[in-house]
Amino acid sequence: MSPLAFRLSLLAIVVVVAFGAVLDVMEVDAAQYAAMSADLLRQDNWLTFYHRGEDYLDKPPLLFWLSALSFKVFGVHNWSYKLPSILFAFLGLFSTYRFTRMFHGVDVARRAVLMLGSSAAFLLMTNDIRCDTILTGSVITAIWAGAAWLVERRWWQLVVLAAAVASGMLVKGPMGAVAPVLALGGHVALTRQWSVLRDPRWLVVLPLVALALVPMCIGLYEQFGMHGLRFYFWEQSFGRITGENRWKDDSSVLYFTHEVVWQLLPWTLFVLLGVWSALKAIIRGQRLPEYISISGAMLVLIALSLSQFKLPHYLYVIVPLFAVLGACAWSDAPPRWLRYAHVGVVVLLIMAAFWLDRWAFPGDDRWWAIGLVFLPAAVALFHVVRRSRVPLFQASFVGMIGVGLVMNAGIYPSILAYQANAQAGKWAAARELTPGRFISVGVGGTALDHYAGGTVPYMHDASGLEGPPSPGAVIYTDEQGRSSVQNRGYQPVRVVELVNYPVQLLGLEFLDPRQRERTLQKRFLLEF
Repeated sequence: MSPLAFRLSLLAIVVVVAFGAVLDVMEVDAAQYAAMSADLLRQDNWLTFYHRGEDYLDKPPLLFWLSALSFKVFGVHNWSYKLPSILFAFLGLFSTYRFTRMFHGVDVARRAVLMLGSSAAFLLMTNDIRCDTILTGSVITAIWAGAAWLVERRWWQLVVLAAAVASGMLVKGPMGAVAPVLALGGHVALTRQWSVLRDPRWLVVLPLVALALVPMCIGLYEQFGMHGLRFYFWEQSFGRITGENRWKDDSSVLYFTHEVVWQLLPWTLFVLLGVWSALKAIIRGQRLPEYISISGAMLVLIALSLSQFKLPHYLYVIVPLFAVLGACAWSDAPPRWLRYAHVGVVVLLIMAAFWLDRWAFPGDDRWWAIGLVFLPAAVALFHVVRRSRVPLFQASFVGMIGVGLVMNAGIYPSILAYQANAQAGKWAAARELTPGRFISVGVGGTALDHYAGGTVPYMHDASGLEGPPSPGAVIYTDEQGRSSVQNRGYQPVRVVELVNYPVQLLGLEFLDPRQRERTLQKRFLLEF
């Protein structure tokens, strides 16, 4: 791939991400973090955190700090909340390139970056912003800096390593250190470079990381005492393995095996081949250019699988390492049947995007995006017949970029219109309703608070109303709440009806326009 083609491909990723940056934040997590960041901007103490007026002890503060700072500089917008995390995502692309180039050469490095940047996981992590986006960029940067130090032993590499580990720990806890340690430690063990442990220079990383964590630790101690520190350093992460953490579910240890399949689309087959080839080489005692990618990917995957609470986005942290393995597999002359299967995957994704755009959420003004999707599909099939691997990669990449454009420019805006809490919050903010004039009864959510511009007072039912709502007051509620309000004799002068669907839990019934109506919940704005 030429330098010009690589730069144009990076620009295409930027365009796709830019379309996603302006989309509404999704409930539950992203909207909560955005609301908390806006609240943080309004308070004097940035070391203590609250959610809806209650003490907050869950996620570390870096996402809130950076998004609040972005709000302060650019104002409160969807894109300004997402901007710091998106910058970390692109830092992850840069670090993936530098790491891969160090061991595998420029061509493989470019391919790894484009695999990562066009993957389903990258599309989601730069749209639905949670803590894991910053974690992913931090971890791969720490891995690159640590690997560079193992090879070159320069002081700046240790400083970058410390900064990356600290940012990872400040956004997601000990996983920010555990993931790089597992990746680099596996490499040291398999290459038997034990002398690195006797080099005292690496010890400078520990005080630098500790120094960066001091402000957060002060805030935790002031707000929660020793329990806050123990929660952060142990219970939040390791407690999910021991069972001490309150978050538990019934997922099996194989939960992430199927998550890998869709998050790495459209490159899944080559990633799986890369994992198998690396493991086979280790078993046979063959020497690899580096063991960091395979040890980091597999050891972190095992650690995540042992957790008693799992969510799909936990896997983002090792997606860059999987991209490196997939890029290596592509360069190793894979069999023809695998290339045909890969094209089948790309074509299925394109067909799915076409189905969503033309049937599930039709929009007559989006034919330009459909054109971007189908042209590379035809090119991909043509080059498979010609048995040319490099053009196939480029065509596959452009096809996935087309899918990303269709999703971020067309499908997601249509889906997010069903997020009633966000629509109600925007409605209230446009009318400059103060908390005393805007309340929720029986329903609510983090997007409601974020878009309304502050915490919306909530009550379980209309019995909490002390009397008739004052003129100009608005109640946000559902069908049951509307009935309870009207049964008390309070008749609104105007009713605005909204529809709601939990957009993070997309199902086939919702995507089918013939059955969508039965999946929707009615919400109401009762204006008095």
